[in-house]
Amino acid sequence: MRIGVTASANEPRVALTRTVVDRLSEAVEQGVTRVVVYRQGEDSGGAYSDQDFTVRDGNEVESDGALRELGFEQNLNRLTGQLGGLAGDDDDLDPLAVLSDMASAPGPAVLVLQTSGLQTTDPLDLTRLGLDLDVPAVVASVPDDALPELTGKDVIFSGLGQVFGDQPPLPPAARDALVAVWLGICARFHAKSCAHDAEPVAGGASIGRAEVPVVDVGGVVHEDASVHLPNSVLFKAGTDELAPGAREVLAEVAEKFDNRTTARVVARTATSASAPAAVNLTQRRSQRVVSTLVELGVSRAAFTEVLGAGFASPLEPDLDGSGDLIPGAAARNRSVVVDLADPRTSG
Repeated sequence: MRIGVTASANEPRVALTRTVVDRLSEAVEQGVTRVVVYRQGEDSGGAYSDQDFTVRDGNEVESDGALRELGFEQNLNRLTGQLGGLAGDDDDLDPLAVLSDMASAPGPAVLVLQTSGLQTTDPLDLTRLGLDLDVPAVVASVPDDALPELTGKDVIFSGLGQVFGDQPPLPPAARDALVAVWLGICARFHAKSCAHDAEPVAGGASIGRAEVPVVDVGGVVHEDASVHLPNSVLFKAGTDELAPGAREVLAEVAEKFDNRTTARVVARTATSASAPAAVNLTQRRSQRVVSTLVELGVSRAAFTEVLGAGFASPLEPDLDGSGDLIPGAAARNRSVVVDLADPRTSG
């Protein structure tokens, strides 16, 4: 078993889930077992530690179940203590590099990657891409040489979407998109199996030392005559299907309407490769917002304009002089804005 960790200040302290412990126990029961630990920041391809996890008594007699259990618990305690003391010291999150290091050794293995999955470096820099993703396109964009072939390897992702410190919590749809990206990358590089361990990592406060960039997931902003709604809150990634909790968010918007209120609804995306696709998606999203507000009791006649602007009229320019996305501006543009005239006043 190879265990890789990113262990940044924005992630929980490293700890094994019950799923991983059970998988390790199964391996030990089957015979000779080694546990190799990889930490982001080690030399490329280099392991942090390599230990024999095979359980034997003093005479190498393995038939005593109680002795095997005791030996396994002793080894496990040693491993969990070591993992709990790991702290990343890089100024970026690069789980793809850790997975590459684990995969570089030949032969079958179980690879456990414990990470939030919030990569902040190319080719999967989520500070620029955001989490309102076209998942198949993002998976396909990962270069062929980004990972060794995963053939013969079982890959388990632990801790995806779980954050700590300065990283804001991910909305459910954003977390689902993140999981889909990593499972898609795993499958694309031909792993024997790809699994997401959804059990929360119970390590507590991070001991990571280095601050890493945060991925902007946005937040709903209510102003007197305008509501800014991030796409990651409203929609499942890359679609016009409402995300869990989106209807409740729109119910709060519906409360701003009375019989005098009118509204303009504009959906946008960040700048991307395909203007027609962006327009199509945002048109469907603006219509979805309006239809949901109508279901919540708002008159259809209240909407004076319903637009899918794609990225043609951004809230703020989101490309720098080199044509690269500016993370903060791109995050703001990935949104639906409801501009209100004569909104209902409280009281």
